[in-house]
Amino acid sequence: MTVIVQAKSLPVTQALRTFVQEQAAKIAKFSGKVSQITVYLEKATLRKSNDPLIASVKYHVKMPGKDIVVRRRAADMYDAIVDATDRVTRQVRKLKERRLTLKRKAER
Repeated sequence: MTVIVQAKSLPVTQALRTFVQEQAAKIAKFSGKVSQITVYLEKATLRKSNDPLIASVKYHVKMPGKDIVVRRRAADMYDAIVDATDRVTRQVRKLKERRLTLKRKAER
């Protein structure tokens, strides 16, 4: 599994890259068939006065048969990464359980 971290309008520090890779390892734990995880990080430069959400994270998880794309926004970049990771983890788990259920039904 490869983890690619790309950023727009902010530098990717070693601490940020390490944090993203640790979070991405949680996703691969649920399904060993994840081939690639691409994480896009973006910080809004022009924000509206009433919009406190300036950090945006997009996960693109490539799996055989289906790709999962999740976008999350938050006030802090680390919070956005954690929220996106939780959401992707739920979707990967749901997809894995659905495939196992279909496989068990086919065996009957």
